Amino acid sequence: MPAAPVSSQPSSGAAPTAPAVDSVRPAPTRVSAVDIGLDEPLIGLGLTESGEMQVPTDYDDVGWFTGGGRPGAIGSPTVIAGHVDSTTGPAVFDRLSELGTGDVVAVEDEAGGRAEYRIDEIGDYGKVEFPTALVFGAVPADEIRLITCSGDFDAAVGSYERNLVLYGVRI
Repeated sequence: MPAAPVSSQPSSGAAPTAPAVDSVRPAPTRVSAVDIGLDEPLIGLGLTESGEMQVPTDYDDVGWFTGGGRPGAIGSPTVIAGHVDSTTGPAVFDRLSELGTGDVVAVEDEAGGRAEYRIDEIGDYGKVEFPTALVFGAVPADEIRLITCSGDFDAAVGSYERNLVLYGVRI
């Protein structure tokens, strides 16, 4: 997370000690979800100085956690984050909450591959209770996580009180 709070930054908690990253697989380059009109390029996100996952600095960017999994890999999920809104209006993940179980999200990679994931679980967590191990930890299949903010905006701290996490499994 950036040092200065932003209105819609997803809080991922401290990034976990993840399984080894599969750097042999091509990096993801684009995410899409037809049901909500999402079709965006991906930027890379690393860790902040405090050990938390970075969030995009531009409210129209969607990023993937480069320290985690990649499409096609088993062991660590591909984690993708974006803002729900900004001080000027809706942001790139404004409609993410409209996706439900059974909906499909696709991720393209730099080699021209395409992986499709079916949303099979949705979580909405207070930032204090964010399940870091569940979101970033080891998985038995090729999985994806989509993260944005939810709940009420807390003006005193400059961020939302909750995070929405969509969990998906490769189909």
